[in-house]
Amino acid sequence: MTTELINALIEAQKEIDHIVQDEQNPFFKSDFASLKAVFDSVKKPLNDNGIYLQQESKDHEGGVCVETIFYGHGGKLSTGNVFIPAIKHDPQAFGSALSYAKRYSLLMACGVATMKEDDDAEKAMQRDKTSNATEVKKASDIKYKLYKNSNNKAAAATVLNEVGLLNACRRLMPNPQEEDHVVMYETNADTIKKARDNSTEEETKDALTNLINLYENKKVVKKEDFDSSKRTDRGSNG
Repeated sequence: MTTELINALIEAQKEIDHIVQDEQNPFFKSDFASLKAVFDSVKKPLNDNGIYLQQESKDHEGGVCVETIFYGHGGKLSTGNVFIPAIKHDPQAFGSALSYAKRYSLLMACGVATMKEDDDAEKAMQRDKTSNATEVKKASDIKYKLYKNSNNKAAAATVLNEVGLLNACRRLMPNPQEEDHVVMYETNADTIKKARDNSTEEETKDALTNLINLYENKKVVKKEDFDSSKRTDRGSNG
């Protein structure tokens, strides 16, 4: 690492703005920045200041490990490894984990964030709240349970009614492009369809129908159908 490289990185950072989320899941109102958006935002300022960006993947059991490295001005700066677990041992799961790792490694290395609050961080916080919730509903009150996958015996959410189930789905599986969300939907598809059929509220029934279409039929749904302002906290303890 050289002083010249650090000074060049400082100049590049002055030109890099926070990343605008360029993609959205219409059902869950979930904004996220694609890997392309991140690269497009940081690559030119870095290159213009004589800095070459390289990302290296490294072997790691159970997932993907990526390190972002900067070269230039006679020096090299490594930014540390970012590990993302792969939920399944197949190419699609590892490809999804690799995309995550490259995106977060690059954001961290460049010291930038997204324009809005990071959705993935929020989801992680919500999962932590679920696992550490102090309020426990009576077993007789629980109507639906959602599981992360077929091998996980512990429920990711327990809810009292169809509205609670809808809210839990919005929180736990907002992006059908992510492998872990697809796995979770497939694990709970029968429960979601049962809730849809049992719902006495047309708004909830329609939203659950759109969720099913989003994952199974890949139908395009209207953004306004999933206004987050419609969300309530009725019927959910997770």
